[in-house]
Amino acid sequence: MHTRGTFAPETRADALERYEEVGPVAQVVVREATKAMEFGADEYDDRVTPEVIRTARDATFAELLAVHVGDESEFDAWLADSEFDADDVVRIGSDNVDNLVWHPIPFADTVVAATFQDEPDAAASTLRRNAFGRVYREEFYESGR
Repeated sequence: MHTRGTFAPETRADALERYEEVGPVAQVVVREATKAMEFGADEYDDRVTPEVIRTARDATFAELLAVHVGDESEFDAWLADSEFDADDVVRIGSDNVDNLVWHPIPFADTVVAATFQDEPDAAASTLRRNAFGRVYREEFYESGR
C-alpha cells in the first residue's frame, strides 16, 4: 500500500481551510489558461463566471486529496486497523478487479473507495471527484462557501 496526494483532512474545519486556500490558486489557473487561449477582456468577462472559478477550485481541491493505493487484502487490513467499519465504505467500480484506491473522511464517517485493474492514476482521479461530489461539496456549499 502507498499513498498519493497531499491532503487528508481530519476535520471539517481542516477541509474548509484548505478549500479556502485553493481559491486564489484556482483563479490564477483560470486567468492564465484564458490568456493562453487569447481571451480578450470582454470574452473573459462573458465566459469566466463565478461557476467557472468554483469548478476550478473544486477540481484543484479534489486533486490534492490523499488516496491510498493497494490491493483488496491491503484495503481490508487498513479497514480493520482504522476507526471505520464496512458500513462506512462507499465503493464504486467493479467487484471483479484486484486493486483499490480509497480516501477516508473521518468527520463524515465515510471512506470512498474505487476499484481498478491497471490504471491507478485514473482510478485516483475518479475517486477524488467522487469523494468531492459525495461528501466535500455538501460540506462546503452548506457552509455558504
